[in-house]
Amino acid sequence: MDSRQRYKAFISYSHHDRKTAEWVHRALETYRAPRRLTTIRGAAAMRTLTPIFRDRDELTASSDLGEVIRDALGRSDALIVLCSSASAASRWVDQEVAYFLQDRDPGQILCVITPSTLAATPLIEVLPPTLRASLPAGVEPLAVDLRRDADGPRLARLKLVASLLDVRLDQLVQRDARRRLRVMTAFTAAAVVVALAMGAMTLATLRSRQIAREQRDETEALVAYMLGDLRQQLEPVGRLDVLDGVGAKVLAYYGRTLTDKLDDKALAQRAKAQTLLGTIHEQRGDLAGARDAFLQAASTTHELAQRDPDNGERVFDEAQNVYWLAYIEWRQGNPVGAERGFKRYGDLAQTLVGLDPKRADWRLEVAYAKSNLGTLLFDQGRIEEALTAFRAALLAFEAERARAPQDQDRLADVVDAHGWVADSLVRLGRLREAYAEREGVANLLLQASARAAADKPLAANSFAAQLALARLELNMGKTAQAQTRRLGAMQGFRELVALDPTNRRWRESLLVGQLDAVDYALGTHQLAEARSAQAQASGLLTHLGSDGGAHAWRFDLDGRHSQQEIMLARLAGDPARARRLALELLDRLQRTPATRDARSSRLALQGFAYLAAGQEASAVSILSPQRSSLSPVSRDVLARAYLALGQRDLAEPIVAALQKDGYAHPEFLAFWRNSPSGQSVSQRSRHAERADAFQDYQSGGRV
Repeated sequence: MDSRQRYKAFISYSHHDRKTAEWVHRALETYRAPRRLTTIRGAAAMRTLTPIFRDRDELTASSDLGEVIRDALGRSDALIVLCSSASAASRWVDQEVAYFLQDRDPGQILCVITPSTLAATPLIEVLPPTLRASLPAGVEPLAVDLRRDADGPRLARLKLVASLLDVRLDQLVQRDARRRLRVMTAFTAAAVVVALAMGAMTLATLRSRQIAREQRDETEALVAYMLGDLRQQLEPVGRLDVLDGVGAKVLAYYGRTLTDKLDDKALAQRAKAQTLLGTIHEQRGDLAGARDAFLQAASTTHELAQRDPDNGERVFDEAQNVYWLAYIEWRQGNPVGAERGFKRYGDLAQTLVGLDPKRADWRLEVAYAKSNLGTLLFDQGRIEEALTAFRAALLAFEAERARAPQDQDRLADVVDAHGWVADSLVRLGRLREAYAEREGVANLLLQASARAAADKPLAANSFAAQLALARLELNMGKTAQAQTRRLGAMQGFRELVALDPTNRRWRESLLVGQLDAVDYALGTHQLAEARSAQAQASGLLTHLGSDGGAHAWRFDLDGRHSQQEIMLARLAGDPARARRLALELLDRLQRTPATRDARSSRLALQGFAYLAAGQEASAVSILSPQRSSLSPVSRDVLARAYLALGQRDLAEPIVAALQKDGYAHPEFLAFWRNSPSGQSVSQRSRHAERADAFQDYQSGGRV
């Protein structure tokens, strides 16, 4: 057993931040915790935080500096990183973080933003590169902010102590306030002995008022922490129960005071707590409860914005609640109300930019508003309008990325917008344009991933883009390219999953790639390869489902897998099994409610299953009303249903349009080439192409 001394924490910093490091070291080692303090897990908390390792003070005359540092890091329970522009560029700080993370979790790293860091600088920009790369996309570590108008020394010290002792921050704040109150009381008693009675009473009164003000300020700071840093830490890990308690405590605090006694700052904090509770209700599926909470918050934020229309923070808070109310309208099936709300959200975002055009986060609100509106329009089948909105959002996101080319969040925004543009183009039948969008995204992510080889989430996004491009290539008949691209992406995901088998998102992506392999084999009529790929997909799906049990059935994974089983049975010459599996899929679809995001997937599966079950009229009835917004695959299903019903005159125009658009999936080509209707369509399509070419030649074009 290693009997050497352990450190409560290791302070990693650049020499430019030496004074801050000295303050942190002194503040922690001199802290004495209150008696009978318990940890979050219910155990008795430690009273002191000694020793703390700070290399300038702890090093002896060692000939191997690196070994001393590594030894101290290995014997430290936590790592405190002083975050500044200097430390973000420090090779030594980054190496210390990298060594600590070899066998520790990022959650054991505490970040302290130094007072010298510019006020507008976000935490992500001053993190060491290795720490930044280790975090999930969009997640920041809990940070203590020593900058002016932020936490301040007292709250900063308590935040660090709470994390190191594993106790609740509110527990420390309350104990600290009571301890200071006792000190003040003792001081007042001593003053009574040596001063006149009236002077002592006056002094006591003044000190009590000061204490009350300080307690109120500390409580307000705690509320801000609970609605800010604590919320950001708990949301990514899905701790809805803790977040619910946070919001309830804040509302209870403000509930003890009449509304007309609260100042604007307190009203704004109360509204944020109501917004927080609304988001929790939404995540739990309680849309009515979410709407009530957002309405209460919106009423307050609207009034505050009306009082001070030039205050951007007030307008921003109002915009958030307008967005959430519109989103709930969408979830509750009111697209008209949702569209009105999203447009209002966009107007408020434009107001923010008008107030301060230099604020990047407010300029981004405009882009997000356009993207949200586009998603709503896409969901309604208004694809042309959606494409216009997505392209406007893409322009805005690309402008922000040009301003911050190293910001991974901006890259993610651009990639997401390109994806929506590509999806819209596919729905419009403009496959060649969609391919250009997908190819651009794939190349963009490849370049970014090559520059940041240690960024595994970025690599995963790059592999996912390659899979998406490979699927489009298969649909366009580029089978060799699709196969090569898919195999490369699959190998990348296998390596990521081997690196972290607990990462569910990476395992889902590996499953998607395996389902793509089944589609490729089915499309090229390779029965043995299709069976093998499908068996591997079944294994991955079973392993993935063990995390969520029977309730984890998904349209895009389980539903797609069932669809492939039906196609495999049909390819194997077993129509009875194919029909039975199709009926089972229809039963599952009826028993599984579709979320807003899964409606199009559900519709496509239903159309396919009805056709496979021999219920062609049902397939037509659900697909034909949505024909203008169907994917090429679903339009192919609709055409086959028409053909099975003997309505060749309705099937042939669909097939001809698909061929003209560039849809050339091998299975699609084989079916229509071998059917009488398909042969006539192919002949007419070739005649039309020659006629178009002749017209282009006459008008001066070149074919």
